[in-house]
Amino acid sequence: MLLSKFLLTASTIGVVLLFGVLTTPLLLTSMSTNSVFVNGNNNAYAQAGQESRPNYFIRINPGASLAEGGHHYSIGNAAVPAGTTVVWVNNDQGVQHTVTSGMPGSNTGLFDSGVMPFNRQYQLTFNSASGLVGEFTYYCTIHPYMVARISSNDTVERGQSFEFRSGTGATLDLAKNNRTLLAFNPIGMSIDQPDVMHYNFSISRNSDNQTVFADQFDVEKSAFGVELIQVTQSEAQKAGISIPLTFGPDVDTPYTGAYHAAGDFFSEPGDYTLGVELMSIGANPPPQQMRDEFTMSVVSGAAATNATAT
Repeated sequence: MLLSKFLLTASTIGVVLLFGVLTTPLLLTSMSTNSVFVNGNNNAYAQAGQESRPNYFIRINPGASLAEGGHHYSIGNAAVPAGTTVVWVNNDQGVQHTVTSGMPGSNTGLFDSGVMPFNRQYQLTFNSASGLVGEFTYYCTIHPYMVARISSNDTVERGQSFEFRSGTGATLDLAKNNRTLLAFNPIGMSIDQPDVMHYNFSISRNSDNQTVFADQFDVEKSAFGVELIQVTQSEAQKAGISIPLTFGPDVDTPYTGAYHAAGDFFSEPGDYTLGVELMSIGANPPPQQMRDEFTMSVVSGAAATNATAT
């Protein structure tokens, strides 16, 4: 069952996916559909016997083994909240890869996928229990020039109706991360609902109360997760896309993964209000009004400050 009206179909629609690896500037490329994440891997989770629900995907790009290419991963600098289960997918046909913590010549031993043939997946949950909160570099032991970074943050803000987590914590520092995964968990209600949950989500700039983004999302059996990707108009024009652009989720059946929203949301530093509201569960309203607003600070190279729930 295809749940989201924002799920892109296999056609000519392009989506924003890539940032440059580590120190390179923001990079945009196009992809026909998010289904490349799951094609040929539909039974991987059941076969692996893992119970954690995957909700964020990073692919090893076709041609990743080419040293001169530079764009080895679909996301070279990811930021996810603690509790996120990340899945790496080897989409480099005919080439084996690994996802190994550390840097070439300095394996930290925190995680290692082992050899991943084409279409193989590696699943990892980032949380304090596994020692995976903080910033981590990883690389491919077979192609050591393939290096990327992922960070995890365990800060939790509790509102009246939702718990809010962000991959960068209280503050989004655009000098370090141009993207962050947000997660909103309903309080006092099971997220394993049999019906689709309909959410409204918005971003407003506090300095002038301007709404810079607003959209609706459908979620099944999952908390609501959306990754914000900061893209300027000039970058979007160079890539030949129109922003804002919403796509996802990473997985449509049987799980719902993260959505992604790309746009020039944070053109000015300062505080922004993230509004989230559960509008309905199936055809019915929620048992009580469920709406919260959370304040997130956006800086560029400045020290982090605390986010607050209002």
